[in-house]
Amino acid sequence: MNGAMEDGAKPSSTATAEHEPDQGAERPLTIGQVVASLESEFPDLSITKIRYLEDRGLLAPARSKGRYRKFTAADMRRLRTILTLQRDEYLPLGVIRDRLDRAEASGTGEGLASVVSPLRSNATLHKEEPGYTWADLCREAEVSEDFLRILIDYRLIEPSRQTGTAFTEGDVEIARICHVLARFGVEPRNLRLLGSSVEREAAILQQVVAPSLRSTHADKREYGEQLLNDLGGLYSRLMHHLLYKELRKAF
Repeated sequence: MNGAMEDGAKPSSTATAEHEPDQGAERPLTIGQVVASLESEFPDLSITKIRYLEDRGLLAPARSKGRYRKFTAADMRRLRTILTLQRDEYLPLGVIRDRLDRAEASGTGEGLASVVSPLRSNATLHKEEPGYTWADLCREAEVSEDFLRILIDYRLIEPSRQTGTAFTEGDVEIARICHVLARFGVEPRNLRLLGSSVEREAAILQQVVAPSLRSTHADKREYGEQLLNDLGGLYSRLMHHLLYKELRKAF
C-alpha cells in the first residue's frame, strides 16, 4: 500500500501534504519526485530501478514514520553519480559502490564528482535500431566497402536484413576499431576467434538471466536486464585484466 502511494497514486490529504514542496527549508524528495526531477537527464530512470539500487546497497534513503523514502540532497548527488557511471562508463554496480564508498570515506568534499571519469562509453544493452547505410558506415568509420565486407565475412559485424539502413552505431564503432587495428597488422581474420569467444560468453550470461527476462512481471524483467548489464560489465573488466596480464609478459 505504501509503495503504491509512494509511486504517485493520489493518496489522502495527509499523504498529499508529504508530496508538496516546502516553502521554507529544502525538504527531502519522495521517490516519485526523484524520478520526475531526473527524467530529462536519465530517461530510463524508474521507481523500480531506484528500489533495485537500494536493494543492492548503493542507496540508503531515510524513511518517514509512514515508511516513505526521503531523498536528501546528498542522496540525489549519489544517485546522479551512480546513473552517470552506469551510462558513461558501463561499470557494474559492485564497482560503482566501491568507488562511491571510498570517495565518501575520504572526506575530501569533492568525493562523488571525483569518481566520474571524463571518458564516455557508448556501450549499452538497449536494442540498437539500424540507422546507417553501407555508404554511411564507410564514411563515418573511414573504411572501404571491401573492408566492410571482410568484417561481415568474419561475423565481426552483422548487418540487419532490412533494406536501406542496415547498420547500427555499434557497428560503426566496431568497424572503426578494426580499421585502426588493421593498420598495425591485426587483420580481421586475426579477430575471428575473438568474435567466436564473445558469442560463447554472451550465451553463458544470457542463460543465467533467461528466467528473469522471460518473466511476465515487469519488475523481474527489469531486474534481469540490470543483472545482464552488471555481468557484462564484470566480464568486460575481467577480459581487460586477463589480456593485460598476458601482455605484461612481453616486458
